[in-house]
Amino acid sequence: MKTKSKFVIGDIQGCYKEFRNLIKLIDPNKENKIFCVGDLVNRGPESEKMIDYVLENNIQSVYGNHDLHLMAILLGQRKHGKKDTLKKVISKNKQIEIIEHFLGFSFAKLMSYKNKKTLVVHAGVLPSWSDIDIQASNDELMHDLRKDPEEFFSTMYSDRSKAISKSTNKKNRRRYLVNVFTRMRFISDKNKLDLQTKLKKSGSKKFKPWFAFEHRCLKDIENIIFGHWAALNGVTNHNRIKGIDLGCVWGGSLAAINIDDKSIITVDSVK
Repeated sequence: MKTKSKFVIGDIQGCYKEFRNLIKLIDPNKENKIFCVGDLVNRGPESEKMIDYVLENNIQSVYGNHDLHLMAILLGQRKHGKKDTLKKVISKNKQIEIIEHFLGFSFAKLMSYKNKKTLVVHAGVLPSWSDIDIQASNDELMHDLRKDPEEFFSTMYSDRSKAISKSTNKKNRRRYLVNVFTRMRFISDKNKLDLQTKLKKSGSKKFKPWFAFEHRCLKDIENIIFGHWAALNGVTNHNRIKGIDLGCVWGGSLAAINIDDKSIITVDSVK
């Protein structure tokens, strides 16, 4: 019996036409496993169609910052911004269904294939984290999110950039962990985040791309797959850390990576 393939798809951000074109290439017979790296919605033209597909086909994902933002809006904890393209999602009157489905996501996901483990996150993980630390941080956030979603989102938005213990300030620690998993690009050797720079290089010499450090979790995990950072165009110069946000929403490409052989399949943005 042929083994089903597992694919992780990069940042879709409401680019539904490109998503469907990619699905035709990687899963023409609807038999492979599809997982997403987050940012399913927002900025692109058809977030409402993407949401319908996700709900109807039980698509799973890790959280991206835009997915969390949609949940916050639906729960009345954030207003729709000028740059957001989520009004058609909001008007569908599927708030409960969307929230319930999205609460099944996670901030980090370990996927296994042929006894090899691949970690999927939206933005990244701290170099000092082991695979156990990653799971513990994810579980900590998921416990708080599922316990009281309104409270979680009412206090989530922050540029908290410094690590902090839970015993010192639980809300600030939670903000920091959310920023690590969903917003991080550059960090210092002391795990401080630069949340302002979105280009390939930071303006400060003390910050480096998070994947440029030695990662403790790679002792137990074969690969890390992430999205979020379109400016990289997937280039990390690290053969075990793979970026798959190719900037589809900005006119680039939408990518999927096969977690078995690490082959990458892309479709161009629809002009």
